[in-house]
Amino acid sequence: MRTRLIASLAAVGFAIVSFAPSAVAAPKSYTAAQVAKHASASSCWTIVGKGVYDVTKYVARHPGGSSAIKSMCGKNGSAMFSSQHAGARSPARTLASYRIGKLRA
Repeated sequence: MRTRLIASLAAVGFAIVSFAPSAVAAPKSYTAAQVAKHASASSCWTIVGKGVYDVTKYVARHPGGSSAIKSMCGKNGSAMFSSQHAGARSPARTLASYRIGKLRA
């Protein structure tokens, strides 16, 4: 029955489209050694908590000055971020927008 219906619809000009479930990509993960390769203002990645962030575009925009961000490039910046922002929502939201993956042990 389904085959006849599809053939009938195709005969009158309906496009038959097959929808396969899309594969959900696994989140990217990076090692600390990979993050360490991005230790400059022109390529600045940092680790905060279990996340990896590419903050290159934020270096010049940081309200506290670029040096605060540059000091985190290529490093685990968890302690620095926490000491400056201690649970504040706005910095956490901003940081989240730069997340590129998670830290792999």
